[in-house]
Amino acid sequence: MSFMNKSIELLAPAGNKESFLSAVEAGCDAVYIGLKNFSARAKAKNFSYPQLYRLCDYAKERNVKVFVAFNTLIKQNEISEALRSLEQINSSGADAVIIQDLALANLAGKYFPRLGLHASTQMAIHNSFGAKQAEQIGFTRAVLSRELSLDQIKSIKRNSSIELEVFCHGALCFSVSGLCLFSSYIGGYSGNRGKCTQPCRRLWNIENKEGFFLSPKDLELACYINLLKEAGITSVKIEGRMKSPDYVYKTVKAYRLLLDAGKDGFNDALKQARQILSFDYARKKTSFNFMQKNSKIFEPEKTKNIGLYLGVAENKKDKEFSLKTVYDIKSGDSLRIVDVNKDRNSILIVKDIVNNAGLFTICCGDLYVENGFEIYKIADKQEKEYEDIFGNLDETRQIKPVNVHQPVLKQKTPLPELFLRIDNFKWISFVKNIPAAVVIRLSKHNLQNIKTLSGIDNYYIELPAYIEEQDLQPYLHNIEYLTAKGCKNFFINNISHFYFFQKAKVNIYAGQFLYSLNSYSCEILSKLGIAAFASSWEDDLTNIALLSKFLNGRMIVYLSGFPEIAVSKMGLPENTGNKNIKSNKDEFKIITDGGDSILIPRFPVSLFNLKSNFIKLKINSFGIDLSYTAPNKNYLVQILKAFNGQAYISSDYKFNIERQLK
Repeated sequence: MSFMNKSIELLAPAGNKESFLSAVEAGCDAVYIGLKNFSARAKAKNFSYPQLYRLCDYAKERNVKVFVAFNTLIKQNEISEALRSLEQINSSGADAVIIQDLALANLAGKYFPRLGLHASTQMAIHNSFGAKQAEQIGFTRAVLSRELSLDQIKSIKRNSSIELEVFCHGALCFSVSGLCLFSSYIGGYSGNRGKCTQPCRRLWNIENKEGFFLSPKDLELACYINLLKEAGITSVKIEGRMKSPDYVYKTVKAYRLLLDAGKDGFNDALKQARQILSFDYARKKTSFNFMQKNSKIFEPEKTKNIGLYLGVAENKKDKEFSLKTVYDIKSGDSLRIVDVNKDRNSILIVKDIVNNAGLFTICCGDLYVENGFEIYKIADKQEKEYEDIFGNLDETRQIKPVNVHQPVLKQKTPLPELFLRIDNFKWISFVKNIPAAVVIRLSKHNLQNIKTLSGIDNYYIELPAYIEEQDLQPYLHNIEYLTAKGCKNFFINNISHFYFFQKAKVNIYAGQFLYSLNSYSCEILSKLGIAAFASSWEDDLTNIALLSKFLNGRMIVYLSGFPEIAVSKMGLPENTGNKNIKSNKDEFKIITDGGDSILIPRFPVSLFNLKSNFIKLKINSFGIDLSYTAPNKNYLVQILKAFNGQAYISSDYKFNIERQLK
């Protein structure tokens, strides 16, 4: 059944055919799906092109929209494949594409104007400047960051006219989406490219105490749906392309009840919805920052395994174990078996089971289970037989390829050979006489002190990737002060930052979080005023080599520093801030400041031995990041010697530069 004329759209996830049909049956207004490539949920089954055609036809017959998640960063050698995908998506009749990489906004806007452009939450749109800039670029909708409060959402709505989409239910990431390099740093599997290995869900050690310190609860805004309606947003979104059809059906059904209920019937609908959601077989719930900052978003002593906790395995025998629980289990249900001590889990589809007054004897076959292993229910037996909507599908449609233009950059801007980036003003006495451009990283905490610096017009200024809605005006006033004092050079790390310089004639450079991994994203950023591009910390040498041919001297590569591995708006559990967090293989430091949490590696990245490789690529501008390093003259002397080839700094910490960004 299709629900028409709703004041607010209900957007459902689908990682496979069964979830798609479940979402439609439960009453969604739109479904978002991914293809086999370029999807931020690469581990979901996702869909082929022929399947996409059929899904779109099926949805249109039922007045349901289809949005295709095309929300990963694209490397230079993937542009042709990405363009072919856009051609197929456009041909399929899909209503919109959900995008992170600005290259796709560039290409889709120019060649496929029928497609709606939705700015993915991976773009970290978190304030009204970002929403307005997204609309100016050509996006029709912005999927807002999950970190926002209701008041911030209201303010963004008041101060912009683009459609707004808000997550109402599902998993939360420790880091702001789009600002997480955690998985990429550990093994090259980038969350920005759909391949996150979820290190935040792992068991970590802080001062010899083990716990799930970075694993948050799931989001649930069921009781606040009326407030979202009143705020005037366009769409509420359920996260879950990796979840089961059972989960999708239940969550869509629950939020359908809430959206359809009038004010008088809302409380009754909420009771029904909560009953349904209590068996969504996900994690415990939190409203995160929606009404106020939630200080209990973490429970380090408990795993955040998806599912309804049933109990622990007992009386393990050869191929079976016992489980005492108040909940019902039947043949066909899916269970998660968890070894908490080793942080490992496996899935068991129940086949042979005996129930003796709540004491279940369950056959596990050759699956490894020991007494004490935790058991979770993650899905009910699939009772419904789904129709085969795919049948005998034709091969990929033959589409006349677009004769795409070659990207063009604005005129080249001369760059210094060396940038020294600092976040502590005490560094200035050490760096002021060094022949290098000094970049001052602004933050909420040093913003006012910027006015105390003399000779401010000699510095480059860098803006942080996340500026709260309520902090826009303080930043704007200080930027106006800086430009009035003669500051001409600024690094920006989010599309919202363009709005700070509408009236100023300055040079703007792309920082490492304003991602530019390919020439078409560089082209659109260049048209917006970007003069040069700092390569992302997570980029690799092969991609940099390909991109440098296009950028022709407009690239800056940082050779040393502590990358921000994760930028989080979650207050961590007590006694975890400013301490090292370890696993068997990795170690990081948590920097906490005013409720925010930054994760950095224990040791700095060091690429000085590759400087000659970059020079051969005609890259002649480099950076050394002194952020998160205590001001120290001797350290500076040593690191400058390494830069000039007069000293050797041995390092195993090279991020992805040699192993490739996956």
